[in-house]
This record gives sequence, structure tokens and C-alpha cells, in this order.
Amino acid sequence: MPGTIDHRWRRAVLSLWGGLLWAGLFGLAGNLLMLAVPLFSMQLYDRVLGSGHLETLVLLCLAGALALAALGLLDMVRTSLLSRAAARFETRLLAAAVEAAYPEATGQALRDLAALRGALAGPAVAALFDAPWLPLALVVLGILHPALAAFVGGSALVLALLAVANDLVTRRALREAGRGQQAALQLAETMARRREAVSGLGMLEALSARLRRQALAAAARAQAAAERGGVATGLTRSVRLAVQSGVMALSAWLVLRHELTPGAIMAASILASKALAPVEQMVATWRTVGTARESWGQLRALLARPAPAPRTALPVPAGRVAVEAVTVRGAEGHVLLREVSLGLEPGECLVVVGPSGAGKSTLCRLLVGTAAPGQGAVRLDGARLDHYPAGQLARSTGYLPQDVGLLPGTIAENIARMGEDPDPGLVAEAARLAGAHETILRLPEGYETRLEEGGFPLSGGQRQRVGLARALYGEPRFLVLDEPNANLDNAGEAALAACVAGLKDRGVTTVIASHRPHLLQLADRILVLEDGRVARCGPKDAMLAALVRRAA
Repeated sequence: MPGTIDHRWRRAVLSLWGGLLWAGLFGLAGNLLMLAVPLFSMQLYDRVLGSGHLETLVLLCLAGALALAALGLLDMVRTSLLSRAAARFETRLLAAAVEAAYPEATGQALRDLAALRGALAGPAVAALFDAPWLPLALVVLGILHPALAAFVGGSALVLALLAVANDLVTRRALREAGRGQQAALQLAETMARRREAVSGLGMLEALSARLRRQALAAAARAQAAAERGGVATGLTRSVRLAVQSGVMALSAWLVLRHELTPGAIMAASILASKALAPVEQMVATWRTVGTARESWGQLRALLARPAPAPRTALPVPAGRVAVEAVTVRGAEGHVLLREVSLGLEPGECLVVVGPSGAGKSTLCRLLVGTAAPGQGAVRLDGARLDHYPAGQLARSTGYLPQDVGLLPGTIAENIARMGEDPDPGLVAEAARLAGAHETILRLPEGYETRLEEGGFPLSGGQRQRVGLARALYGEPRFLVLDEPNANLDNAGEAALAACVAGLKDRGVTTVIASHRPHLLQLADRILVLEDGRVARCGPKDAMLAALVRRAA
């Protein structure tokens, strides 16, 4: 897709401004119609009560009813416009946010989008659109009497200062509460994903205590922000009611001085109340505004990262693999692989052996592009892996990680890599190659059996076979299997060996990382890793003979 993620952000913001503009125009029209209530009260006092004409009262009621019906219609349209603009904004940014945040912060990006959608479609923005009522009301009050406009204008300034003070005293607490809630949520999600280890190793009590501490700390910060905001909200409400009463008292004094008609007392009170209501509403929703502002900033920073440049599709690879003096470092600079080199021709099978921590899984991730080399390069048919479009590389390779990582959905959907409208024939063929077809058919729902995250209710061996079928889906030309027989019984290992032999006959290049010796007989070449280095590498027969001599 041309352009950058930041470009998509700008387009989404422009679409949002369009919706907000129309909502603002409808809000302005509604604000004009809100004058119907004070005008009705003035005419009621000055004309109907003064003249006693029932016909005048009926006409006033009809005119007021029409104005209020139109006001209600405009409010409904404005609410709909805000809701649609917020939903459109979220929809346009959803894919970009997931792409930019994956894998570390996807959940937070989705929560930020939801917070923005809620704020944009909620009362905070509606109060902002009602803010033009304030200058309009001040103009009308000034027509009635300048003293009324001055009094209400000064009161609005006081309320605005309270709103600013509310922001200053709650902003830090809200930010800390949000971070604490995010940390607690991440821990809860981790506990849910790793429930077997948490329960089986007796960690539930300790992790629950840690989660409780994090949640309570976040709740304490949120409570502090709410209490401080409550002070501002209470003061705002008291000031607004005091202003409304003060307007009535000032109006009565002006009537006594014959500078105002009696009907203007109620009209001035209504005008003042409506003028200050948006300010009070903004103070009451300041927490929502603060959260939305944090989410806006986080999303803006996230999506400002440049998008990867589009890649030209390359020919379908035959499976020729080259690893050229690759070095990989961990997050803290620890060397995971050092100066690793190897080459494979199409149809060759390489078995990688070595003790735990030798770098086998890192090498597997490197070969499928989920880990990037700090030095050197990995090539598939002569092209570096990062030169392939991501989708094409994934379709050309198959990968079975140690943690199989089955996802919520049916078995068929998992084998088809969660693609929409998968080909049932390709799904069944991949399952047959993996030796999983008969196992799946014995399940009550067959391929439609629904799995939870991690593959429950399948056994470890069944998950391994379904994961292998997923790696084989689409007939990839290069296959990487990380400990594929870790959870397999003898029958499963026999099926895996038959699968690898069939792949060799089809010309599929295969790399297998394993602790166990059962798959060594299928190898064309064997590579021994020790401490991230290639200790030995060569043809199967020579390597097996060397291993036997070392063992002796």
C-alpha cells in the first residue's frame, strides 16, 4: 500500500474533521433554536399575562413546540454524525494501529482507539459543540441589559479557570492510573495465556497477589484523580447555581429600576443556565477528555513511525537457502548466534542438534524471518528474506515453533492460518501430510472442532500434529520445524518421519531442530550448535560416525 502509516493517520483525521464540521453546523442550528425557551418565557410573562389573550398563549405554545421538536431532531442528527465520525475514524486506523503495534502493544492500541471512539461520540464533544451557546447567550443578555452579560461572562471565566485547575490537579494521577491499569491488564492476560503453568506450578496465589497489588495501586491513583476532580465538579455546580440565582436577583433589581421587563427575569435565568451548562459538562467529563488526550498522543506517536516500504513480488522460490555469517543478539546485547553460515539446496533436509540454549530456536526464527540478524544475511533463492513481501514469504515457508500457538477458532481455520474462505481440499491435504487427518476425524466435530487459545481441548500430541498441518498448508517450498516431536508418541514420531520423507520426495527444503535422535536418519546433513556457534556440520553419515566416536 503506497504511503506511510502516518499518511493513513492524516487521512483518518481529515475524515474525522469532516464529520465534526457537520456536527458543529447542526449543533449551531440547535443552539439557535434553544433561544425558543427564553423567548417563550419572556412572551409568556410580558404578553400573555399582561393581555390575558388565550389565543396568544396557544400560538406561543405551537411555535415553542415546533422549535423544540426541530431542536430534538437536530440533536439526534448531531449525535448520529458524531457516532459515525468516531466509528469511521476507528475503522480507518484499526489495521494501521494493529500493524504498527504488533506484537508488543496491540491490545493497548485497540484500547486507545476504543477510548477515542467513546470520547468522540460521548458527552464531552457534545458539550464542546454547545460551547458556542455561551457567546450567543451573552449577546442576547447584552441586548436585555449589559450588566447581565458582564455578570454571566465573568462567571463563565471563573468556571473556565476551575476547568483548567481540574486538569492540572488530575492529569498526573490519571496518567499513572492508566499505566498501572495497563500493567495489571497485561499480567492478567499473561496469567490467562499461561494458565497451565500458573496452576500446575502453584503460582496462582503469588501472581494473584501481585495482580491485586498492581490493580489496587492503579485504583488508588484513579481514586485520587476522581476525588480531586470531584472537588472541581462540586465547585463548578455550586458556582453555576449561584450564578443562576444571582442572575435572577440582578434581573429583579433591574426590574425595580425599570431597566428590564418582568418577563426578562426568567428569560435571563434560562439563558445563564444554558450558557454555563456546557462549561459544567466539560468539567464533569474532564477525566474522559484526559484519557482520550493520552490515547490520542500514544496513537499519534505509534502511527508516526514510517511504514515499511512496499516490496516487489519475487518469483516463487524453489527452496535454496543460504545463511551468511549471521550474528544475532538478544535484547540485552547477549549473543544468541555468532557467525553462523550454512547452505541448503532444494529438497535437502538439515537436522540441527545441540543442548538447550545452544541457539536452535533462534536459528529457526531467523530462517523464517521472525528474527532479524544483527550481522550477515539469510537468503531464499538468492533474495534476502526482508526483500520478500511479508505475505509472499509466509506463503512460501512453513513454520512449526516450539510453542505451537494454536488460536481461538476451528481446527480447519487454524490449519488454514486463519485465512478467510480457506480451500477445504488444501486443509485436508495438509492434515494428511502431517498425519493428523484421521486424528481430526475422530473428534466429535471433526475439522469444525473449536479450539481455545493454545489449542485446548486437544492433547499436546494432537496440537503438535495440527501445528504441523498448519505449517504444511499451501505447499510451502521451505519448511522449518522446531522440536516437532516434543509431544509425540511412537505413532506420532512415525507419522512425522513419513511426512518428512514425503517432503523430501516433493523437493521441499526442510530444517528440523530437535533434541531427539529419531529424525537423524532422515537428514541429508546434520548441524551441531554449541553456545550459538556451529561446532560441526556435514553429511549425515560422516556426522553420525563422528558423534558415535565422540560418545565412545
